[in-house]
Amino acid sequence: MATLLHDVLAAAAPDAARRLGAPDAAEAALAALCADAAAAWPDVAIAPAALIAAIGARLAGDAPPALGPDLATELHLALGCAGGDAAAIRHFERRYLDVVPAALAPMKLPAATVEDVRAVVRDRLLVADGDAPPRVVVYAGQGRLRGLVQVSAVRAAISLLRKTARELPIAGDDVGGAAALDHDAELALIKAQYRAAFTAAFAAAVRGLDRRDRTLLRLHFLGGMTLEQLAAMYGVHRATAVRWLAAARKQILADTRRRLRDDHGVPAAELDDLVALVQSRLEVSVRRLLSSLETSAGP
Repeated sequence: MATLLHDVLAAAAPDAARRLGAPDAAEAALAALCADAAAAWPDVAIAPAALIAAIGARLAGDAPPALGPDLATELHLALGCAGGDAAAIRHFERRYLDVVPAALAPMKLPAATVEDVRAVVRDRLLVADGDAPPRVVVYAGQGRLRGLVQVSAVRAAISLLRKTARELPIAGDDVGGAAALDHDAELALIKAQYRAAFTAAFAAAVRGLDRRDRTLLRLHFLGGMTLEQLAAMYGVHRATAVRWLAAARKQILADTRRRLRDDHGVPAAELDDLVALVQSRLEVSVRRLLSSLETSAGP
C-alpha cells in the first residue's frame, strides 16, 4: 500500500509518524483525518498532502498540539484562507470574525470602531507578512482559533484606543479615562481566551510559593504591613525584606508562564502578552487571590 501521507508526515515530524504505528495503518488514519476536515468545509479544496505537511510542521514545533480533528479542520480552512480561496475566507469571516463584537463588548466601543477593529484583525490574520505565512495558519489548531481571534481583536482595540486617546470623548480627566479604558481592555483580554488558564496557572504559582514567601505576601498585601515592619518581624534588614518580596514576585511570574505553556498549551506568541499583563497588575492580582484563599479557608 502506498503511504504518501505517512511519508509526508514522517519527513516533517518523524516522532509523530512513529506514534501512529505501521505505515499502512498510519496512512489510513491520516486519510480519514483529511476526509473529515474536507467534510467540514466541503467547498474548500485542499490537497491532503498539503494539509498533512502543514500538520507535520505544527507537530515538529516546540509545543506540538494534539494530532486530531480540531487541528486538521482548522488547518484545512486556514490553508484555504492563506491561498485566497473565496469560500474559505467567507467561512472564516462567518465562523470566526463574528466573535469580535462580543470580545470588545466590555470596552463599550462605538459600532464604527468595532468594525474598524474587525477589519484590522481580518487583515492581520489573512494577509501574509513578507515571506511568512498568514497568521491564521500559525494560529490554527486545537480548536482555539475563535479564542485567538478574540485575543487579536482586544489587542487591536487597545492599540487603536492608545493611538487615538486624545480624540476620544473620555469622561473626567484624560489620565483617569485612559486608565479606565486600559483596565477594561486588560480584563477583556483575559476573558477573551485564556481567563480560565490564566486563573489556574496564577493561583497554582502563588500556592507553589514556600511558607515564608506566602506569609510575606499575605502580611504585606492583606495585612498592610510595611517593609520596615516585615523586616523587624523576621529580624532582618529592610533590604532583605525587599529582596524576599522581589524574589516572590519573580517566582510567581516565572511559574505562571511555565504553567501557561506546559499545563495549558498557551502558544509562545501569546505568552509574553499574558505575562506582561500579570506583571502590570501583579499586586492587585495577588491581593485578590490571597483574599479569596483566606475567605475559602474559613475561620
